[in-house]
Amino acid sequence: MSLQVRVLDLLSSADRPLQGREIQERLNQEQEHRLAYTTVLTVLRRLVEAGAAARERSGRLFLYQATCRGEVGLAVRKVFAHYGADAVEHFVAQARADPALWAQLATAVAGPASPRWEGSGPAADAAPGRSGWCG
Repeated sequence: MSLQVRVLDLLSSADRPLQGREIQERLNQEQEHRLAYTTVLTVLRRLVEAGAAARERSGRLFLYQATCRGEVGLAVRKVFAHYGADAVEHFVAQARADPALWAQLATAVAGPASPRWEGSGPAADAAPGRSGWCG
């Protein structure tokens, strides 16, 4: 599992936004090789740039929160960030070519209006139907 996915999973499972140092400490509890704080901040910056995490200032610190979950969510977010509308067009074309996938997509689009993310803050702003949400 990549470091980006591990950080995203940690953020997704947290009950509140986390500071960079908290993320570093939690990651270092899981492994023998200790990660540098700058390494963790680089991963967080890349997740924010990809739209997979949100960063919010809290005094002199930044708090981080996931806007999508897991490896698939990260992959989808990266594709959309890089290819934009072209990715959407290709996705829809692929779905139309497969009736079962098209039915799944129609069900997902028409699904419940309530967001899968609860609460407030950056992740709540990225609920379904908003630009930051990813599966």
